[in-house]
Order: sequence, then C-alpha cells, then structure tokens
Amino acid sequence: MADLRKLRTQREIQQALADLLLKKTFSKITVTDIVNKALINRNTFYLHYRDKYDLVDQIIMTMVDQSSFSINEFNTTPFYFLRSISNEASDLGHQIINRQRADSEFQEVVLKTILKLVMTDADSSNSQIWFTFGKLSAIMAWNNQHGYYYDIIQDADQLQQIFDTEEFPKLND
Repeated sequence: MADLRKLRTQREIQQALADLLLKKTFSKITVTDIVNKALINRNTFYLHYRDKYDLVDQIIMTMVDQSSFSINEFNTTPFYFLRSISNEASDLGHQIINRQRADSEFQEVVLKTILKLVMTDADSSNSQIWFTFGKLSAIMAWNNQHGYYYDIIQDADQLQQIFDTEEFPKLND
C-alpha cells in the first residue's frame, strides 16, 4: 500500500507543477506554490524531491524513458532529438513547452537533465558529447540574445543547420 500512496503523492505533485507551468513561468514558481496547489505539506514534497529542479528532472527522465527514441541521437542531431521529445509529449506537455519556451531557467534544467541522461548512457571521456553540449548551449544563448527568433521545436531544422554548419544566419530584427 505504501508504494501506491507514494505514487499517488508523486502524481499529485507532478500534476500541481504541470498546472502551474501553464499559468506562470518556471522561474517564478516556488515550492510553496507547488505544495499549495497539490494540497500537501512541504515536508511531504521534500520526501519525494530535493527541490523544484529535481521534480522537473524526474518528469523529463520519465518522459525520455517512456519514449521510442535513443539518447544516442542527441550527439549528432540535438535539435531533432529535442523535437522528438516534444512530438511524443501529451497535449498537456505541448502546452507546457509552448508556455515555457522563453524561460531560460526552464531551458537550463531541461538541458542539464538531458546532459545527465546522455552522460549516463555514454563514456564521459567522449569529448564529442561535451562539444555537442557546448555548441547547443551557444546556439541557445545566441537565440535568447535575439529574442527567441527561432522556436526550438518548430524551427528545429534551422537550428540543426546552425549546429551542423557552425554559422549563425544574419537576422532581420
């Protein structure tokens, strides 16, 4: 029975976060917001998660575990990999991704989680993984600097081209 209670509580916490992510950016959400929405005690939250970042981390890891794509695809085609995660997300997941697109804190936790997953599946001495993350981070920072000109999901082809050519296009801001 304890396992069912634990699973139910985790589901309630995750649902509370999902509801909040539809209303405000991740960077503005607090653990207090989450526990109030989930109708649980703060201590209960901390029995399951270290903080809101750990909560998002666990949700993303579950999504990747349940998906049909390989984490190895990330190394050569990171933007297609990110698009495939989005494509397999539920309607709620799509709404959350759309709402959180411009939140750099949300993007950072997603990238860190993916890095953790990739490093778990790969040889950490493989320098290609590190260069992939470096290029991906540079492209994300450049896109942020240009007011999120490219949508990470809808414009995956253009972003992947930037990744492959290592050249930023001239933008007409």
